[in-house]
Amino acid sequence: MSLRRRFWRWVLRLAVALPIIAIMTVGAVLLWLSSSLPQLDGELRLAGIEGPVQLLRDRYGVPTIRADNRTDAAFGLGYAHAQDRFAQMELMRRGGSGRMSELVGSIALGLDRYTRGLGVLRQAESQAAALPPDLRPMFEAYAAGVNAWLGARAGALPWEVALLFYEPEPWRIADSMIWGRMMAFRLIGNWQAEALRARMAERLTQEQIEDLWPLSAVDDPVTLPGLGSGGASNVWAVSEPAALANDPHLGFTIPNIWYLARIETPEGVLAGATAPGVPLMVLGHNGSIAWGLTTPHTDTADVVTHPEVVSVRRETLAVRWGESVELELRRTRNGVVVSDFSDAMPEGWAVESPAFRDDDRTAEALGRLNEARDWPGFVAALRDFHSPQQNIVYADRTGRIGMVTPGRVPNRRDGFDVSAETGWSHLIPFDRLPRRADPPSGRIVNANNRLVDETYPYYLGREWEAPYRALRIETLLDAGTAHAAIQNDTVSLSARELLPYLLSAVPDVRLQAWDGDMARNRPEPLIYMAWVREAMRAVFADELGPLFEAWWAYRPLVLRRALLDRPAWCDDTGTKAKETCKDRLALAHRRAVAFLQERYGAETPPWGEVHRARFAHPVAGRIPLLRDLLDREIATGGGPTTVNRGSARFSDERHPFRHSHGAGYRAIYNLDDLDKSRFIQAVGQSGNPFSPHYDDLMELWRDGAYITLEPAKPPVHHLLLRPE
Repeated sequence: MSLRRRFWRWVLRLAVALPIIAIMTVGAVLLWLSSSLPQLDGELRLAGIEGPVQLLRDRYGVPTIRADNRTDAAFGLGYAHAQDRFAQMELMRRGGSGRMSELVGSIALGLDRYTRGLGVLRQAESQAAALPPDLRPMFEAYAAGVNAWLGARAGALPWEVALLFYEPEPWRIADSMIWGRMMAFRLIGNWQAEALRARMAERLTQEQIEDLWPLSAVDDPVTLPGLGSGGASNVWAVSEPAALANDPHLGFTIPNIWYLARIETPEGVLAGATAPGVPLMVLGHNGSIAWGLTTPHTDTADVVTHPEVVSVRRETLAVRWGESVELELRRTRNGVVVSDFSDAMPEGWAVESPAFRDDDRTAEALGRLNEARDWPGFVAALRDFHSPQQNIVYADRTGRIGMVTPGRVPNRRDGFDVSAETGWSHLIPFDRLPRRADPPSGRIVNANNRLVDETYPYYLGREWEAPYRALRIETLLDAGTAHAAIQNDTVSLSARELLPYLLSAVPDVRLQAWDGDMARNRPEPLIYMAWVREAMRAVFADELGPLFEAWWAYRPLVLRRALLDRPAWCDDTGTKAKETCKDRLALAHRRAVAFLQERYGAETPPWGEVHRARFAHPVAGRIPLLRDLLDREIATGGGPTTVNRGSARFSDERHPFRHSHGAGYRAIYNLDDLDKSRFIQAVGQSGNPFSPHYDDLMELWRDGAYITLEPAKPPVHHLLLRPE
């Protein structure tokens, strides 16, 4: 056989063999990674528990944890969280402690700088050290449960960890505190608006800036009116029949931020939403009371332009496959110099807030809340709820309802804008914070709308959410609408309010009979949102210039104010002619029509075709092939101001209508029989893509369905943990 023929034969063999080898390699890797699925049945003997702990799972993977005491139950919750969500927990503690670069290299330096600069880990460690003796054993048991899973697992670690080839460190109490600190800084967002206003002041008048952040109208709904001297989410409580409904709104991810669980001990039942990494029930009921949360959008942070630096901290960031990075982080009396770790502000500017204090005891307060059995116990528990400030609504089995807005709030001389120095030295006393029990109306409603009226003696802020969701909830409650139907309502009052002004400029026949329902099967919501998106650009972009994109959002109150009372906004500053508001709305309509035709063709698709909830994986979502495999997407209804909230980012030119923020958790607590309470979370209980529970709740969530947390009889899976 000639040399040439031998050569080509070997080339042919390789051409056949290489794809086979590649397929076998991929198959072997997938088989290895699939071994990360947890053991859900049988019996294990583990150190760290005093008695048996049962993990009973239903058909959706929701665990009921049964134990003889709260500490063993916390061990079981830690074990269940680790089984289903360890990768999420690991990314949370690594990201929050500023140590992601140790795993993934310089790509994570921005995140690590940010969390180191905020001092998240330092605060978490201070909280852990300050835990009182009666709560510490529960946190220790939870960490022991996580570590028991790390030691007992037989297969691979979750893929996010396994493919980085490292062994996770043991879980610590401080790691559990990181979640709360990250959530606090996530929900204290008014400083970003302050910084934006400071940059706008270089090109706009103070009156123009106030137009862009308008005050609430006199007749807007107020959650706690007439107090006198005494993120977005929805919550309402009614006293007859006693019920509480809550759906907190956050950005979408997969796995979801929330994890459903039921915990049964001789002390009672806890059921609702937990957060992987945390041994507490964040939202739920304890058999006697139920509670729900919304963000009040109060002003708890200030931007300071020339702060006094009181200390400098030097830290080293270890970087995998690279050189370590040295950080120099300056602290002020009440905050941090942001320019040391972020380009969000000019050099030397600081953010100051009570949230930066190391003596924050919010985790302790949440532990006390889990144990409260009545209104006095509920109020007492929240005395140490420091940050982020939240509206926490209460209902109990006697029909009593109430609300407290705990948190550390600066007692300011003034507010709203950037200052050269901190405008406060004291906090509003806890007993003077907004609070009410058993209002005469028999109901409490909050949808991030205005919290107090002008009789309240302290400054809380002015950046309340627009009143549309609160108004719609009140109207539906008045009509006797079922709580589930209210939570899933997609009627936009803001669309009903703005539409006449749009149609007066261009009588688009496709919108003339539309009732504002942003159902996913209708095309009108897409036409309307495309028009408003372009109207915001046509009216405001010329004045705001390069700052427009940072401000660009669905702001119906601002647009309506410009059209009605501030027509100067409608004049294009780049032309000599004087344009009217109708001119700008007509231009916006032409641009919207052109956009829709170019993007979607001659026939406008239904809203749900473009308004799709995108659940992006924090790792896979950044990698093209993995993104397609592991991210999830589903058509949804709703809009930015509907009760079933469907917010999008106008500034995202590729996906300006993608549903990116909304109710990842819904609950309706039936105080007459708390076991009949209904729950849903957005995606699935497991963070493991090999699990059937990775996304099996997604369609139920989209369709407005619920499950109960009563344990299945018999359970689908039963794992018994016994003392070693």
